[in-house]
Amino acid sequence: MRIIAPSGAFRRTPRVDLTQLSPCAERRLTVLDAVDQLVDAGCPKDAAVASQGVKRRTYHRWRAQHRRHGPNGLEPKSTRPKRRRKREWTLRDVQSVMAVRRRHPFMGFRSIHAVLRRDGSSLSKAAVGRIVRLCLKRRWIKPVVWLRGRAKPKRRRDFSGGRAERWRHGMKAKAPGELAQVDHMTVSRDGQALKEFRAVDPVSRMMVCRVFAAATARNAKRFLAEVVRDMPFPVRSVQVDGGSEFMADFEAECARLGLSLFVPPPRRPQWNGRVERCNDTLRLEFWSLWTGGLTVAE
Repeated sequence: MRIIAPSGAFRRTPRVDLTQLSPCAERRLTVLDAVDQLVDAGCPKDAAVASQGVKRRTYHRWRAQHRRHGPNGLEPKSTRPKRRRKREWTLRDVQSVMAVRRRHPFMGFRSIHAVLRRDGSSLSKAAVGRIVRLCLKRRWIKPVVWLRGRAKPKRRRDFSGGRAERWRHGMKAKAPGELAQVDHMTVSRDGQALKEFRAVDPVSRMMVCRVFAAATARNAKRFLAEVVRDMPFPVRSVQVDGGSEFMADFEAECARLGLSLFVPPPRRPQWNGRVERCNDTLRLEFWSLWTGGLTVAE
């Protein structure tokens, strides 16, 4: 009796677990099976391949990989380059970037590059961006989103019996004082916090700012009275978001002053864009440089 044993290559062929294939490999295997079924039914191979939305050369490459390595051969290959660019900065450069970012936590890599260049550094703007990305990945510095704090969910606005009206798409101020945008933001540091109210006229770009200890409807009412007093032109209507600080006393003050009150839809800060842009600018160019305490008196 003659015994024929399988070759070593056959014995070393790994067993394929189809449940561990990636979605890309499963799709490629499905395409190959669909083409085989269409060909068995009498469809020309070129038409069968075209019906699956792949090129003929791609299909033949997948078929060759499947014939040579089985279903595991259909896994996509890594596109990582064999030779990667080496880092050109030093640990001292990383420390200098981190020092500027910690002094001014809201600065982006362009502003940090300008500060370092003023101090005599030769780092390029792209290198500073890569260093900032590395520090964020290693969690050596905090992202700006974390520094802003998590936004609290706002209560649903009731338009049934109050002063507020729904903001209509396309509403845009064409004259000074026609539609002033009002908002507030929180500034916090070292356990202290301030609420800064801001009103911006989108036509003249005039701005009125006041700080308070809390964002309440009573403080918003006081701020609105100061806006009407300090603006160099009459204010006819205001636009606010759906925060609770712009309800109750604030709506009553709008009624007393004869001002129309409009509220944009939720999660649409772009419709309140002038004051939102001012919030970011003041946070970067003023509050990040403020060294005093966060009290109303200071």
